Amino acid sequence: MNLKQKLIYKDKEYDILSAEQEYIVHPIALNLLPLEKEVIRQPFQCNYHIENYKLYIDDITLATDEKLKHSFQNQKVSYNGAILIAEKLLKEYIFEGRIAGFSYQNVYELVFEDGILIATIDQRKAMLRIRKNIELGLRGLSEKKDLRCIRRFMNSSFVGDYRPYKTTKRLMKYLKEMKADYEA
Repeated sequence: MNLKQKLIYKDKEYDILSAEQEYIVHPIALNLLPLEKEVIRQPFQCNYHIENYKLYIDDITLATDEKLKHSFQNQKVSYNGAILIAEKLLKEYIFEGRIAGFSYQNVYELVFEDGILIATIDQRKAMLRIRKNIELGLRGLSEKKDLRCIRRFMNSSFVGDYRPYKTTKRLMKYLKEMKADYEA
């Protein structure tokens, strides 16, 4: 089940492509799911907005047998890290199992500290460069050496580290810390 995360930024709706800590907020942190290994990867969708440089969650939908939607009023999000957002899908390029950032015309990185936007990085030119190399046949998404080159370029272009947690133990530790932020 593919549930898209959305963010309203400067009165425009963006897809959230990735978050540096893997999750901006998880249902476990808001006591919507128990802190158990079995539910960590349960699909869910969140919608956010930024107002006066502060990140807020609007709603969260759990993808159970029937979709359960929980709405929030002025729920500030305590997030530290970068979020990769995009709008205007041009062509669907699949890279590392998902739609790549260079598939979009407008790509930005937003950097937060305790839920407050501290930096915005425009990644449109970097993503255009990858698209042009693919369109001109200089790079391909089927060649291992080209994929390594694209991955290396993206890693050097992005401020955030968007790799997911490798172990459930590390993810559980992060979710416990996130939960503590919302209980305080």
